[in-house]
Amino acid sequence: MVELTHMTRDQIDAAEAAGILSPKQAKAMRSDLAAREPDARPKATKRAPKPSRSVIGDEDNLRFLRSFGDVFIGVGLVLLALGVSAVVALLGGGPLFLVAAAGAFTLAEFFGRHKRSHFPTLITALAFLVFVQTGLSGLTAINGVVAAIITVVAMALFYARIRLPFCIALIAVALLSLLFSLLSQVLPNMLYSQFGLVLILSGITVFAVALLYDIQDSHRRTRFADNAFWLHLLSAPLIIHGLVGMAVIEKTDMVLDVIPALNFTQTDAAIILIATGVITLIGLAINRRALIVSSLGYVGLAIGFLIQQTDADFGATISITLVLLGVAWHPVRNLLIRALPQWRVFPPPYEPPP
Repeated sequence: MVELTHMTRDQIDAAEAAGILSPKQAKAMRSDLAAREPDARPKATKRAPKPSRSVIGDEDNLRFLRSFGDVFIGVGLVLLALGVSAVVALLGGGPLFLVAAAGAFTLAEFFGRHKRSHFPTLITALAFLVFVQTGLSGLTAINGVVAAIITVVAMALFYARIRLPFCIALIAVALLSLLFSLLSQVLPNMLYSQFGLVLILSGITVFAVALLYDIQDSHRRTRFADNAFWLHLLSAPLIIHGLVGMAVIEKTDMVLDVIPALNFTQTDAAIILIATGVITLIGLAINRRALIVSSLGYVGLAIGFLIQQTDADFGATISITLVLLGVAWHPVRNLLIRALPQWRVFPPPYEPPP
């Protein structure tokens, strides 16, 4: 028996299969072998090696979409929210929207805490935010600032209950609403004349908070990365829309006195594309596609204008550049990151697994 205890695990298995060892003897010998030789334990019990610190995850995986079924549910919830909004408005609106908000919260509780379906919960969270803000604004007993403060508190409680990352961006939206309410009462003329600047500064602030989350999770593996994703998705359009508000919207024409139509010039298009180019470089440096994607609406308008004005030469070049950037994101980023300082805000280069 002493000799047998020095058998390998494979030899023990073979001896048991051949009937040389009984199952009880084989089990005892495996236990003895595992106790004396830790390296001989089954591979299944070994911990997987930690990934290299130079390998980062795909930071923009849409983790809030599990399946196409979530899309159907989300579309249904959008239609439901629109229908409820229309019915409540017909019934007089005002505080009745708070009842609709309670219904939205109940649906968020079901989809968020029980089903953990992120996309349907996102729709219900948006409905909750809109219904709360609209309902509180309809109360004559409170002013806009108080209503905005209560909305911020409501969204904070919503996040504390549901604990899903996109709620962070909705809290930021509620805070922006509070900021605009304060400015409209304290500095109404400044808000009207410098609305674009206020949007730009708000976008930069949201971007800075997103960077704080990113610094806590350079490898995009925790909830911090998801929180940052939604804040980046919000910050870029704020900045771009602020620039457009300063340079373009002031020259907006009204079609039939109802529909706004931007009166673009080549200078306006250039401003939008330069701003987007800067945002693209920043997005590459911090490895955030969300920064770029959320600002592509105005880019499309600018490119369409330039294609019309320049016979597709310059506009087509920009379009092709964006496509190539999407295809070769990581190689282009790896080249850029080597020229940047090794700060924590810049995640390491991407190295695909073997």
